Amino acid sequence: MNKAFKLFFPVFIGCFSSTIVVAQINDFGAISSFAVSENFGRNSSLKLEEELRFDQNINSFNRAKTTLGLNYSLFRKLLVAELDYNFLYLKSDNIYECRHRASFGLSTETGIRRFDLGFRTKIQSTWRDELRGDYSYNPKYVWRNKLELDYDIFGAPIKPFVSGEIFCPLNGSKGFYLDGCRTTLGLKYKLSKHNSVEFSLLYDQEVQQSNPNGIIYGVVGWNYKL
Repeated sequence: MNKAFKLFFPVFIGCFSSTIVVAQINDFGAISSFAVSENFGRNSSLKLEEELRFDQNINSFNRAKTTLGLNYSLFRKLLVAELDYNFLYLKSDNIYECRHRASFGLSTETGIRRFDLGFRTKIQSTWRDELRGDYSYNPKYVWRNKLELDYDIFGAPIKPFVSGEIFCPLNGSKGFYLDGCRTTLGLKYKLSKHNSVEFSLLYDQEVQQSNPNGIIYGVVGWNYKL
């Protein structure tokens, strides 16, 4: 965990410092999600999630994402392996299309007094419909790395958090480079043993592009554990 933190923390700091300086907010949107999960034994869990996303000042439907995910804890739960499949129905160039995405990741978490610091790294591949066009790079591979810091308010059901994530395409005309950053600030609220909700502001910013776009999403998520 310490090695991963020392490797990626300077990258996140540099990325988000430059993002704040050159931030160009072009839009405001909303994201809503509902997830159901269940544990299988002590080391594995299965999750089904549906997400809806709106942009253009919440006046336009942007995409729907259905996720089926499997998590497995390794090394006495010090490391978690994540395998996800996403079915995407989204708008691209003002036309709606279907895409398929698969990802594999590893995550870990450590406690620092009342703080929980988590790190996740994953590779995702997204397939586009070849019937809609001839794509030079299909599937598209992206390497994502995320840091999250949660604060435990003396056992209270409310837990504030902040996270930062960077996106690096692995194939394409430009090769490997950093093209996007994501910052999230929010609250997690545990309603009961099985129910929790999350409220946050998510800021997506393109970087290293000629006309970088930025969008802020208001996010509401509901999680239910069987």
